[in-house]
Amino acid sequence: MTMADIDLATPVQFLPKVGEKRAKQLEKLGIYRVYDLLTFFPRRYEDWSQCVPLFQLEHEKEQSFIATIVNPPRISRNRGKTTIFATLSDGTCSIQAVWFNQPYLAEKIKPHEEYFFHGRVTRDGFHFQVVNPVFDQRQKSEEQTSLIQPIYPLTSGLKQGHIRAIVSTALDRALPLLSEVLPPFFRKEQKLCAISYAYEKIHRPETMEEIDIARKYLVFEELFLLRAALGVWKQEQKEMKSSFPITASSEDAQTFKNIVEKLPFTLTEDQAKVTHDILKDISRPYPMNRLVQGDVGSGKTVVAYLAMAACAVAGYQSVFMAPTAVLASQHYATFKKFMGDMDLGIDLILGSTPAKEKTAIRNRIKSGETKILVGTHAVLSDKNEFPSLALMVTDEQHRFGVKQRAAQEEKSDHGIHTLVMSATPIPRTLGLVLFGDMDVSVIHSMPKGRIPIKTFRTSSAEDGRVIATIRQEVGKGHQAYIVCPMIDELQEDAYEDEEGTLAQAVKADLESAVSYYESLAEGPLSDMHVGLLHGKMKAKEKEQVMADFSEGKIDVLVSTTVIEVGVDNPNATLMIVRNSERFGLSTLHQLRGRIGRGNLPSACILETDKYDDVAKERIDMMCETADGFKLAEKDMLLRGTGDFFGTKQHGIPQLKMANLYRDADCLPLIEDAIKEMLKNDPKLTGTQSKIMLEAFRNHFGEQWMKPSL
Repeated sequence: MTMADIDLATPVQFLPKVGEKRAKQLEKLGIYRVYDLLTFFPRRYEDWSQCVPLFQLEHEKEQSFIATIVNPPRISRNRGKTTIFATLSDGTCSIQAVWFNQPYLAEKIKPHEEYFFHGRVTRDGFHFQVVNPVFDQRQKSEEQTSLIQPIYPLTSGLKQGHIRAIVSTALDRALPLLSEVLPPFFRKEQKLCAISYAYEKIHRPETMEEIDIARKYLVFEELFLLRAALGVWKQEQKEMKSSFPITASSEDAQTFKNIVEKLPFTLTEDQAKVTHDILKDISRPYPMNRLVQGDVGSGKTVVAYLAMAACAVAGYQSVFMAPTAVLASQHYATFKKFMGDMDLGIDLILGSTPAKEKTAIRNRIKSGETKILVGTHAVLSDKNEFPSLALMVTDEQHRFGVKQRAAQEEKSDHGIHTLVMSATPIPRTLGLVLFGDMDVSVIHSMPKGRIPIKTFRTSSAEDGRVIATIRQEVGKGHQAYIVCPMIDELQEDAYEDEEGTLAQAVKADLESAVSYYESLAEGPLSDMHVGLLHGKMKAKEKEQVMADFSEGKIDVLVSTTVIEVGVDNPNATLMIVRNSERFGLSTLHQLRGRIGRGNLPSACILETDKYDDVAKERIDMMCETADGFKLAEKDMLLRGTGDFFGTKQHGIPQLKMANLYRDADCLPLIEDAIKEMLKNDPKLTGTQSKIMLEAFRNHFGEQWMKPSL
């Protein structure tokens, strides 16, 4: 393939100097096509233009400077660890540079050569030191390196130089292929630069001002594409194949009333309203697409049950997908409890269900005897033949991909009503973008009898009191969680340095969940049943541990955040979150929601030794309120939208440039522009609309027609 044949959809392996091996490395970063390279934005920049003389360096600040390597670097090796020392000078004074566990750098640091350096400087009297500085050899020709250096995310085997070179090659070929996505009137109103300028300068800036100009355009473009795609999808969805309208005869209505009366509690006002909205939706001849949002423990499950019961009474089938086998089993047991002596035709199917039993269940599904099927992703198996599937319910939508649900609809000759249950509190501004194609119901009120969870802050100095509290709760016959922020010292999501070596130094102050579990099980809690749960365990091992905890066989469960969604144990009354400053508010809130599931008093202890700045704000907020929506708004202010919005959590691409808290003011402007476009060209046949549709394909890939949850 020649450079002339390359377009935005070309696989990256066909770019010069990439090839199959490098393409595999790029895939780990989510880069498959030339377009992916263009939208692989730097995570930060190093401004070499702000270099200062060594004698002006300040203590405890990140700074850039130019210096010469005075002598060959000195290498020290101790117990398998390598440290490199080098003396740097610019003629005014000198500074010592130290690199830990990067032995390959010794070959790159050449004495008497001049380099740009950037790093955190410390000063002790007249002695300066910089630890693990990044550096770049200064070019003395006309092709001098730009003074603004983009820094990209990396993966094993890739260096910054590799990424910069590949992105630059892609830019040279692809920039002329970019068409203006934003309508001309909108660009003019918002005083936005040209699309080619934005993509050029975000990757190859010459000044920091150019980055700001490019970023402004890219924020508007990203939000515009997302909102426009959701709007087009919602508009076209109503024109797609019709669904089964779930209507009730007078006899069916009485049966449904009996089902509601059999519940072991009275519905809250919110639950009743949301149920009414759902019944109204599914009575229509086009597919429902509704999100039910409720804080942890607000009682969303009963709403899902009543929706499926209404379908069953009318003679139609529904499926309920849970993120784990343990939760699926718990939901199945809950639904059976709700039914009492009334059999609505319910079955449970899991990956671990014996083959003989699966065959029997599939026969019941095919005959229509099974009206409600509960399970994990196994409910979507091609072997499950539904003659009248009307409703699909997913619990915690971010554990399921769009493709799985879309595949089920494609097999059917009718549309399927979709109900998504989410315990993740979504702020209104974020919801506007995330759920532009969905109708949203919110359950605000909590069921009667729930006792508010008390939240406290402690430090490691109070470990003795924390252990005493654990012993006290277990002594009452209750159970406890201890959550640690990492699995072991080589956690997979640790950032990687120039050579792809895992940079452990950043998290060196954290004890691993594994070592902490061992210290507890062999030490102060040796007389108890202590369990361990983390993401690197095999699926069957994790399921077994969660099942043992739910059944009371484990007193104290030491875990990573894999328990954020996965265990519903009313007997768990205590949660300790270690190094809580490492977690976002959303995650802390989801973790806290694992306790207080019954009517027992519960407490959450947030342990941290770094109680300052953002961590202090976050932890104080957790101690002050249990309102997930207030916490979500706060988290967007403190951290941006990444905690809520990403490929792991939703079926649409992660926001790479926009921040929905910072950029919320852009949304009304974008909404108005999209309405104007659709008003002028409702059939999307005009030139601008065709450019937009092509941009959807580039931005969302082949799944652009399913950009929603």
